[in-house]
Amino acid sequence: MGNVARRVRASSGSAAGFTLVELCSSLMIFGILSAIGVTTLHSWTAGSRHTATTSALEALLRQTQQRAVTEGRTLCIDFDLAAQSWSVLRGSCTGTGQVLIDGPIRVEDGVRIASATFAAGASTIDGITFYPRGTATPGSITITREGSDRVDTLTVEGLTGRVARD
Repeated sequence: MGNVARRVRASSGSAAGFTLVELCSSLMIFGILSAIGVTTLHSWTAGSRHTATTSALEALLRQTQQRAVTEGRTLCIDFDLAAQSWSVLRGSCTGTGQVLIDGPIRVEDGVRIASATFAAGASTIDGITFYPRGTATPGSITITREGSDRVDTLTVEGLTGRVARD
């Protein structure tokens, strides 16, 4: 009976812990999972910026049309594709003597306005004019993101000034 008691005390007093191999394996698995998580987070953040830019432009178009009707004035949203920004102006996009109301506002990092094409008579311009009667110069804006195939298009109808997301 004495030998059994000594064996129990000896085994219960031994050090418990992890071996070096177990510790290295755990750290390697943690590192792989962290890398996957960071990549996923980066992709999700970029997608959120893309959605936010599209939503902001859609809201801007609708608000500017409503403002033109409410104030009884012609308003223009001018897109500068080289600077990746837009500005809101009082007056027609094709006219002179425009007054800056807001902007220039830059596009979110990683997001691009690929095109902004609106019909102004026989030619096309990079800006949209909203008139006091609710009409607009018809056209569309295309928004893309670096590293993604996703393309969002906002279309403006000329006769009604209606803004639609395609």
